[in-house]
Amino acid sequence: MLKKFSLCAIALLLSACSLSSYIPFVNKEKAVIELDKTAIDQKSYAVAYETTVQSYTDRVGQDYDVNSFTSGVNDWYLGRILVPVEQIKQNLNQGMNDNSVYAYYSGVIFAADLQANFSRLSATCWDNIDRPSMTQGIYDAMRDLQKNQVRSENDEFLTQGSEQLLQTCQGK
Repeated sequence: MLKKFSLCAIALLLSACSLSSYIPFVNKEKAVIELDKTAIDQKSYAVAYETTVQSYTDRVGQDYDVNSFTSGVNDWYLGRILVPVEQIKQNLNQGMNDNSVYAYYSGVIFAADLQANFSRLSATCWDNIDRPSMTQGIYDAMRDLQKNQVRSENDEFLTQGSEQLLQTCQGK
């Protein structure tokens, strides 16, 4: 009986470890998120895109692991991160040699900080945010920064989305 249980446990462990859809750093060629344009919430996307560009301009080069960064963002928004953010920040400050791991946890911290900022606008602001659209906005901004081709500050889609968010979160 114990032998059967052990074999089942090992089989489950091996199958869980082979799930490449969840494991970060596995496939740099595959997009982390690719929402259909009709599924994107304009206000969530716009604010995420603009905030990412402001935060990471001149910090993202050709070799920056954008997919790992965005996987960290996505995992935070999906509630997959169980380690306290302060502990992650301490670990990052101690230095990490692996660029993919560093990028991943930088994404986690960025997503957590962004979520906290929404909560400062109003108590219910974060409830009105579409997390997949946020992740898509961050991902697109990071890829655009990497190509040095960010959208204009006057981009109509981004401007309207930011205004929508202010109206939603400030109740005006």
